[in-house]
Amino acid sequence: MLKSLPSHHPKPGISLIPPILILLGLLPGPAAASPQPAPCHGAPAALAEDSSFPPPAAHDRGIDVLSYDLVLDLDPQERRLTGEVAIGMVALVEGLTRVHLDLVDELTCLAIVQGGRPAVFTHGGDSLLVDLAAPLSTTRPETLRVRYEGRPPAHGSFRAGLMFRRHSAGTNGIPEDDMPIIANVSETWSAHSWWPCKDHPHDKARVSLTASVPDTLSVVSNGTLEQMDTPEPGRRRYRWREAYPLPTYLVSLAASDYVSWQTDCPVRDGLGGATTIDLGFHVFPFDREDAQVDFAVTCDAMAFLTELLGPYPFAGEKYDQVEIKWGGAMEHPTASSMPTYMFGGTGALDVLVVHEMAHQWFGNSLTPAAWHDIWLNEGFARYCEALWLEHAEGPAAYADFMRTLGPGHHPDLFVGDGRLGDPDPILPNLLVYDKGAWLLHSLRLLLGDDAFFRLLLSYANDPALVHGHATSADFQAHAEAIAGRGLERFFHAWLQTEMVPRLGVSVARNGTQAEITLQQLQDPWLPMAVPVVLHDAAGDARHVLVLDQRQRRFTLEAQTAVDAVSVDPDGMVLMLPADAPAPALDVQGPWPNPASGDGDGVRFAIRLLETADLEVRLHDARGRLVLRTRTGPLEATGPQGPAHSWTWEMPADGSLASGVYWLEFRGLGRRAVRKLTLLR
Repeated sequence: MLKSLPSHHPKPGISLIPPILILLGLLPGPAAASPQPAPCHGAPAALAEDSSFPPPAAHDRGIDVLSYDLVLDLDPQERRLTGEVAIGMVALVEGLTRVHLDLVDELTCLAIVQGGRPAVFTHGGDSLLVDLAAPLSTTRPETLRVRYEGRPPAHGSFRAGLMFRRHSAGTNGIPEDDMPIIANVSETWSAHSWWPCKDHPHDKARVSLTASVPDTLSVVSNGTLEQMDTPEPGRRRYRWREAYPLPTYLVSLAASDYVSWQTDCPVRDGLGGATTIDLGFHVFPFDREDAQVDFAVTCDAMAFLTELLGPYPFAGEKYDQVEIKWGGAMEHPTASSMPTYMFGGTGALDVLVVHEMAHQWFGNSLTPAAWHDIWLNEGFARYCEALWLEHAEGPAAYADFMRTLGPGHHPDLFVGDGRLGDPDPILPNLLVYDKGAWLLHSLRLLLGDDAFFRLLLSYANDPALVHGHATSADFQAHAEAIAGRGLERFFHAWLQTEMVPRLGVSVARNGTQAEITLQQLQDPWLPMAVPVVLHDAAGDARHVLVLDQRQRRFTLEAQTAVDAVSVDPDGMVLMLPADAPAPALDVQGPWPNPASGDGDGVRFAIRLLETADLEVRLHDARGRLVLRTRTGPLEATGPQGPAHSWTWEMPADGSLASGVYWLEFRGLGRRAVRKLTLLR
């Protein structure tokens, strides 16, 4: 176990993980005491069945938002707010006379002013259309001031948004304590459920937030606390300002009767710098003692991540952790929201502290340009959990953790879960966490430790990406630059297919030599690395074989006569043996796709190892369950038999609007997810 922080660059010839061994075909599950990953945002049960939350309009609306100055008066008793937001913007096109903002219908827009002149607006369908008093300039920033009020609704896939709660309700509630808790979770499209904005991750802006609350509460938000005053008896007002640009989903507000403390954390970063970061902690009074134990890892985690990833992206600002009452954590920049359930005084959720902190680089500084690249947030943060365990507890903990994320959570090795590069739904979806982490682990094996850790540092500190936007193509370009070769096959297979390598292995031993032939039997093949171990009288010799074509023969030399050869005996490569059984459920389609909604419906080809009547669930783009149906009994086909042709008939009443949907097939203890685009 490593007790001090080593360099994240391994010494020459030494790997940070042990040569990875499994007996091919025996993919072991996690060990009994395997470290568990941090809980993801909410759970699949959070998918709403009773209301729809359509995504806001596309980000390209002819405006670039530069700043938001948000002023809120919060009434926790009535669960209401009165607000005004000043939105600084410029036009991206000449002569723009209408601006499209987002605001839920449950909130009332009272007035909009442009340059001291009232603007005409239309509010409906969660859209706020503003007819400008004068065309918006492309060079001179202008400000729209929007006044609004109302009760923010439970919103989005997580039924969150801005939440008004009390200590006496929910996890760890104390019946005699009804102190309010106000907090928000806005990922993915729920910022406009509590303030008018252009609710899309592609448009980042500088944000200030002023909140007035009862004087029994304190307010924590992004950035720096600039002012605290008493505007009237019984009220307290806090003004926070974030110096770095944020997407709307990361703007944070948390208020309760917090007890707070602070500590200085000296760190050295992977680019050779040194600084001290102000760490702040804000928890409910009854959780203080436990929280001091559960947050004890924070400075060590910050030191580890800054050495691994480079300087803390929000230089000159604090890093707070703030307790809220919700079913998960949220990586708000400089002020991560942490769930009540993590406080048990055991330090059992150190990985949750690491996960949310890692998002300060991946998601908060490097923000996905579009939600289909969400794996760049969650996959990287999940893999940082694994790297932390490797650092803190050793290689065995890392290996156990990765097996938990792979065959432990996903016995079909992500087959049927959809495409990592275009996930359905976006969140909640373990695919973007766990397969994203496995992509990075597999890339580490392929590149080697030295190149991989240089890649992380290079990507996280690219001046073209820092405090801007990143795409999968950006990360691929960094990986190819470090590798010195193209990696298109690798990234295409991992991001755009559900393919799992199916590996044929043959071994011939001849004295001190072992001749190993590896062949990928699936389509498409991809570059991959396969650890092997040669066993001889002198001990075990460890090697990593890079299979950069469909089939390749390797000759390895041992010190004495080779007794045996093990191919990946620790289960650290995501692959199947050549004779692995076919999946219990295989669904192909749909055809046609896109579909018009007219004609003969949408067809699927289905193979099953056993007879089953599959449940089929249709979800919209936000994860709402739209309808359920069943296929009816389908006889077992076997892996090679003729597939069943099953047709899903769309509702004849035209109730399904144009858009993206996903169909989830469930049966035989398995699921398969398929995406459908409907054009009417």
